[in-house]
Amino acid sequence: MENNQIKHQQYILFSALFTVAGALAVILPIAFWVKILLTIIYFLGGGLLVGRLALPRDRLIWRVLLGLLLQISTLIIIGSVVYLLHNLNPQATVLVIILAPTIAQLFTALSLKFSNRQLFKSSLNEAVPQTEERHLIITVLGIVAALGFTILAWIGFEMLTGAATELSIRSPWDNVPRLFFIIFFLVALAAFGLAAGRLAGVAVLAPIIGLSLLATTVAVTVYSVGFGFDSFIHQATENHIFAQGEMTPKPFYYLGQYALVTILARLLGGHVTTIDTWLVPLTFTLIIPIAYWSLRRSFGWTSSVAAASCLPLLALPLSSFVLTTPQGLANVWLILTAFVVLASATTSSSRKWLPLLLALATAAIHPLAGVPLLIFVLMMIYLNVSRGLKRLPKLRWIFFIKLTVLAAIALPLMFIINARLSGTDIILDPETIRTPTAIIEGLKNPELQTRRFSSSLDFVYFWRTTRTTTFTLLGLAGVLLLWLAGRKRDDERWCETAIIFAAGGVAFFINYVLLRVWVRFPFLIEYERTNYADRLAELTLFITAPLALYAFGRLLQRIRTRGFPLLAVGLMLLVAAVITANVYLAYPRRDKYESSRGWSTSSNDIEAVLSIDKDAKAENYAVLANQSVSAAAIRELGFKKYFTQQNSDLREPIFFYPIPTGGPLYQIFLNTNDAWGARTIIEPAFKLTGAQTVYYVVNHYWWQAQQIIVNAKREAVDWWVINDRVWVFKYEKK
Repeated sequence: MENNQIKHQQYILFSALFTVAGALAVILPIAFWVKILLTIIYFLGGGLLVGRLALPRDRLIWRVLLGLLLQISTLIIIGSVVYLLHNLNPQATVLVIILAPTIAQLFTALSLKFSNRQLFKSSLNEAVPQTEERHLIITVLGIVAALGFTILAWIGFEMLTGAATELSIRSPWDNVPRLFFIIFFLVALAAFGLAAGRLAGVAVLAPIIGLSLLATTVAVTVYSVGFGFDSFIHQATENHIFAQGEMTPKPFYYLGQYALVTILARLLGGHVTTIDTWLVPLTFTLIIPIAYWSLRRSFGWTSSVAAASCLPLLALPLSSFVLTTPQGLANVWLILTAFVVLASATTSSSRKWLPLLLALATAAIHPLAGVPLLIFVLMMIYLNVSRGLKRLPKLRWIFFIKLTVLAAIALPLMFIINARLSGTDIILDPETIRTPTAIIEGLKNPELQTRRFSSSLDFVYFWRTTRTTTFTLLGLAGVLLLWLAGRKRDDERWCETAIIFAAGGVAFFINYVLLRVWVRFPFLIEYERTNYADRLAELTLFITAPLALYAFGRLLQRIRTRGFPLLAVGLMLLVAAVITANVYLAYPRRDKYESSRGWSTSSNDIEAVLSIDKDAKAENYAVLANQSVSAAAIRELGFKKYFTQQNSDLREPIFFYPIPTGGPLYQIFLNTNDAWGARTIIEPAFKLTGAQTVYYVVNHYWWQAQQIIVNAKREAVDWWVINDRVWVFKYEKK
């Protein structure tokens, strides 16, 4: 009793010390490296304490890793609530930093009381992670090989760094040497071979994690100025919150990312844009070790089978993980939650309520992923706590089916409620949902020709057309195999886990179908109206990924036990080729199949934006420019200026640069391009905004750039050029 009291006192002492380290990092004006050290102490120390409660029997590394996830999730939840109700100034941030580890530890401790272990069958039936006997020399050689291929992955990263550019490009692959793909393929091949060949054990995770980092950092490395458009908006919002404490009006979505980035920036003394840029690519690498831990803990697999089974994660759609957006961060948290759910559902010793923290954090980051995920986690918790209703089995499963139905219609309901509250215009099409043929037509994707007589590209695009089908079949096989294994072992946990993931996959898929064919979003421009549904298609693959990996692991075990060396080598080559192709598909491309039309934001675009702002001399002005220049304006000027529509009863605010998601100013820009910069076409911009000056920006890569430049020089009152790349034309109000 006395020893327990001493341990409890030590626990409180260390918890206080770790929390104080985080608070001091925010409060004190100290050197950057000291802030980094205090931040590491705060997260790793707090993660260790939470992990000791969550995983008392696991190794230190897994305690720290899961504890870190739980603490960050709590930080996201509390930070979102504090920001929504107040703001995230330095004082409020310190409060969040103090509360997060405390609440995470309390929640983890309280989950013990709700685990209902007495309702489970004996834990003697629980799978125990197996160990492999290897000769010391083989183990050492395997570890050395794993380290060597990790270094090779680093060389690949150096190649990306050397390909970085500040110029406008349409694809990063225009700059990256082809040797990069050879290196990536070799590292993938070696990682799978070391794992499947039982040569390196857990050490093989190092090159796999290196691969995951290499796969998701091409854009953030090659595009020196930035990539995409949405990321610039989110970075500008986060910079504004960091400077002012809040951004008004406050939406109920994206709060999780904004809170996390702001808190990290306060801990590190700024660097908001850098933190945002690397957040999703870096957190994506956490999926590999968490998946490895989950597979070993759930099924008792050897380290080699678990590690090799993690590689197909890099064959999932990766485009949402290559830059930081709320959807991308939510996708990372969804996959992490799915693997924690797997470990919680299949074992009797795991805390069943812990995935709830991760699901709540996901909902705070982006409700599109978080709302159905939250119900999915509640389905798992419900089946756990309801095992006492064995005398009423029908009632138990009826309620589970109701939860599944709720999860399946959660997102359409959310959009309908949001539309009623915000006045957003959405259209429900009941006729389509009643017609099976219309549903099938609505779900069809554009057909893609998969033969262009280029063996490498044919393989790449063949994988893209079969990727969804492949993972769907793997997920279904995983459900069936796990259910059969549970029946064979007489383990109801495994059977119910299969049912949970099957129900979750069906629920996400029904949400996808409803958003694709029933709910219409007329306020979005034409090519973005299926955007929400398309995201649900990927989320369906992500939520069932744990069981897809289970099916893949069972295949590896069968190949190993039956002794099919040629089949093993063939599978190794196929997996490495598929992962390499998948990385190529994750980014904009210019090849025989597709040619990206989007150009990246360049340093010349930034210089043009700054020169316009300087020339305007604080006067009211509007700019007609493309997406790249608008992104540069958001990056450099933030949300500096809005106009109220002068010729409309709506009186809606208009940003002084065109936003490519639609709007009257963007349409005027398109009309101006068609008219080669004619003054008469620009006149509506003066009437719309009330601005005294309108600037028209032309980039050198436009199809008719030369004709537009020649004509605009005659129409404008003034013009100048930035490095022979960007032309700026000035028009004054008459």
